[in-house]
Amino acid sequence: MKPSSKKYILLSFDTEEFDVPREQGVEISLERSMEVSVEGTTHILNILKENGVTATFFCTTTFAQNAPDVMKRIIEEGHEVASHGVDHWQPKESDVTVSKQILEDLCHCMVQGYRQPRMFPVENSELEQAGYRYNSSLHPTFIPGRYMHLNVSRTPFREGRLLQIPASVTPWLRLPVFWLACHHYPQWLYKRLCRRTLRHDGLFVIYFHPWEFYDLKAHREWKIPYTISHNSGEEMAKRLQRLIQTFKAENALFITYNKFTSMQ
Repeated sequence: MKPSSKKYILLSFDTEEFDVPREQGVEISLERSMEVSVEGTTHILNILKENGVTATFFCTTTFAQNAPDVMKRIIEEGHEVASHGVDHWQPKESDVTVSKQILEDLCHCMVQGYRQPRMFPVENSELEQAGYRYNSSLHPTFIPGRYMHLNVSRTPFREGRLLQIPASVTPWLRLPVFWLACHHYPQWLYKRLCRRTLRHDGLFVIYFHPWEFYDLKAHREWKIPYTISHNSGEEMAKRLQRLIQTFKAENALFITYNKFTSMQ
């Protein structure tokens, strides 16, 4: 990443059909899952519009095909549409190519970036062949499992023709500052960690999901774990609002992932 005196925020949302109940063995219809995600995305768009900032929406084609009005608003309000695969629950190898084609046909725009569902690994060669410019499927923290990438750079780096844009973690200890951290850390601590990361890197890469902005606590029948339902809905909307306002007050610039890639 080129050094710069400016500080950039890459804010994004994994805009997918709500499938968290299925992880708990609870079936949920596509119609109901879309209601949750559409409501959450609407809250997000309202917050972004109120604060005059742009973001990147990594969309599954399942979401995009079932929420045309929301997709239209995303584009008309100046946000970027990137790919998050086809079906969030059952990603396939072909999704890299298929999702790009479908999103470009639906949205009449170039789709330049990709994020694999659940941050699972994805082959660079497939992304390059499909014509992507960047990949944001890495979370280089110490959490065991799919987020364990301690051997990769914390900040954006080139691999072949692709710019890899990892989710931000704190310097040195690589503490996670992603969506779950925003739910659970005391707000003073969370803001301090975010601010330290931004000042150190000149960049802060953060992502959320629309269903976080839906009151998940009101639906015990979905068996949503506390780690996910805690501070969901209105409280999460307030946290996102405060986070954006904090960064804006410190003159950070909110830009899309594609614009950032073009600067590198």
